[in-house]
Amino acid sequence: MADSPAPRWWRRRRDLALAAARSAQGRAAIALLTLDNAQRSAFSHLDFLANVDAGPIAERVRTAWAPVSAAADGTIHAYLADLERWDVTTDLELEQASAAATAFEAHVAAMQAATAHIAAFSERFTPDFVSVTRTLEQLVPRRVAAEQAVQEAQAALARAQEQGLQARRAHRLLERAVELLQVVQAGPVQRGMERVLTACGDTVAAAHEAVHDVEQLPGLQRRVLTSVTSLRTRLAAVEWRAEQGSAEVMRQLRVGYVEACWQDLEGGARQASVALDLARYELDAAVRAASDAEQRWDDALAGLARTRAALGEAEEHVDGPRDRLALLQAVSADPAAVHARARFAVRDAQKLLMAGPVDARHAQLLDSLAARLEDAEKMLDRRHPDWLDYAHTLDAIVDEARGLVVDIRASRVR
Repeated sequence: MADSPAPRWWRRRRDLALAAARSAQGRAAIALLTLDNAQRSAFSHLDFLANVDAGPIAERVRTAWAPVSAAADGTIHAYLADLERWDVTTDLELEQASAAATAFEAHVAAMQAATAHIAAFSERFTPDFVSVTRTLEQLVPRRVAAEQAVQEAQAALARAQEQGLQARRAHRLLERAVELLQVVQAGPVQRGMERVLTACGDTVAAAHEAVHDVEQLPGLQRRVLTSVTSLRTRLAAVEWRAEQGSAEVMRQLRVGYVEACWQDLEGGARQASVALDLARYELDAAVRAASDAEQRWDDALAGLARTRAALGEAEEHVDGPRDRLALLQAVSADPAAVHARARFAVRDAQKLLMAGPVDARHAQLLDSLAARLEDAEKMLDRRHPDWLDYAHTLDAIVDEARGLVVDIRASRVR
């Protein structure tokens, strides 16, 4: 007996639904493969970051990846659950086939969306991946440079030790360089890419500074020893001049000139003695600092500078009376020559002023200098002139006139 039309129609509907389910399941399988490939690619980038950097870039990428990955995993698990629920290779009933087709179509859309999210994630963080890759390429030569710099510093310190030179600061710098190199060698996974790169540069800088310090030591040693010899000679010369005494010179000053010419020199012998004692003390301290046992070069240089200052003060007190007497004798012997020198300087400024546009300020200054020049002549009318004041007054006029010449020329250039 032939089949009735109703069962044939029902079977056609079931077959169509089953075909649709199988087709949807096939597209879902392709979507799953695409999603899996996208996940694997993203995972490879994340794994690369995890193996080369523990810094902020890697942390930012991992944080952004977590929800994207979780969503993709959820989509895959849901698809696999429905794949196990409906076996489209068997003859499913109409309702089951229709439900399977609907579910698999939904999974196709969900997995395609998850794949798109992963693609967007990858596109968003591609610059970060590229940046880390390029930075990693820089890390290798920088690490090599840091290691070589430390080796060079170690070799330089070894040579200094062979020469008997103590390089305390260079040793401290090398210790710092070695500590930084440990950060470099720990790598970016433990310390972060940014910190490791910074440590590379700091390692090289500290090591190079250590080498520079070592290279300076022989010259520094020679400089200190030469200065010690020179200052010893200078000290002996000042001591000899001090021993000759200035009593006779002071007597001549007191007898021949007014008190204003020499009163500031009173007590010079005592002050010279104090300054010489200080110079001896500082020089001895510098010599001890520069000894083979100490080699404190900075302290030695500082001590030598203080020695020079003390010797300079001693020389002023020792030589001051003689220099003063020579000055006063020269000025009192020919006061007109000193005055003529000042007058020439003022006239030189006047000629320059009149040769161009006259600035009222410059003219007033010149008038003042001319008046002071006349007043200086009147100082000689006294019975006992203050030759020191006379000389200083005219010297000041000369200096101001020369300064005015410079000012006038500069104003005309502008």
